[in-house]
Amino acid sequence: MHGKTPIILGKSDFRILKRYMADLSENESLSSRLLSWELRSAIVVEDDLLPENCVRLNSTIKIREWPSNSVREFSIVHPECVDPKKKMISFLDPWGAAFIGLSKTEKVEREINGNSKCFEIMDVRPLKTQVN
Repeated sequence: MHGKTPIILGKSDFRILKRYMADLSENESLSSRLLSWELRSAIVVEDDLLPENCVRLNSTIKIREWPSNSVREFSIVHPECVDPKKKMISFLDPWGAAFIGLSKTEKVEREINGNSKCFEIMDVRPLKTQVN
């Protein structure tokens, strides 16, 4: 899902993601299974050492898709906190799973909803209101 470069996660996010992945059945979405696979090679650091520009839980990110040049902005949250009206999506959603652990300015190719697309992460910032 994230290619050859390992994702970078803070310890608290890693524990949360591992807990959710352990509870998933074999019938879960491809993006959830791929995120589970990525956790195996993730670089896990102390939370206070995680770079500010790294996509984590409760991050708001802005991405640009190529070649359409369309821009999207959304926040990645826990599944119980999803709110489509506020553009808050789960880390288990294909869009959330595709970017967790990556960093601002990274350019990546992802398969989302069966379509391969190229993206650049334009901005990463903490969600204004932290949710758990």
